[in-house]
Order: sequence, then structure tokens, then C-alpha cells
Amino acid sequence: MNIKVNNTTPDTTRITLVGELQDGSFKAKVMSETEVPYTPYWDQQLEQRMIYIQPDPEQLKAIVTALNERRLSLDQLQSFGSAGGGTSDIPV
Repeated sequence: MNIKVNNTTPDTTRITLVGELQDGSFKAKVMSETEVPYTPYWDQQLEQRMIYIQPDPEQLKAIVTALNERRLSLDQLQSFGSAGGGTSDIPV
């Protein structure tokens, strides 16, 4: 199943920060691009990536679930999004 998620727009610059934790699970949060820390956002984090999408809370939950269930990889997710608006069809 795919969900249609809004991409980031130049006037809002909101992104989704996604982190992979040491236990193999994932967390995500939508925030302003200027709020992204240079240090790990979550405890026990292996890596974090900025994805230029603006999902609503239900879409974000579906994306994190797909990541945790290994139906979607972080590399795949990073191929979606844009800072120029539009939408992305993300397979969850």
C-alpha cells in the first residue's frame, strides 16, 4: 500500500528526522529544518537522516511501522521527498 505524503515546501522547510536506534528500531519526528541537531536526537541512536517530507501524524506512524517491520528501509525512504513541494507516494 502506498500513502501520498506532502513534500517539504520552501516556505515551511519542515522535514522528517528519522533515527535508527541501537536495538534496530526506528523513531521519527517532524520538525523545522533549523531545529535539526548536529548531535544525535535520540538516546542509543546509530544514525539519523533528514527526509524532505511532511507527513501528518497518521502517515508518520505508518512510515515508522513500515521501517520497524522492515517493509521499508531507511535508504528507500531517503529516496522520497523534495524541498520544492509536491507529493511522494511512499510504500508502507
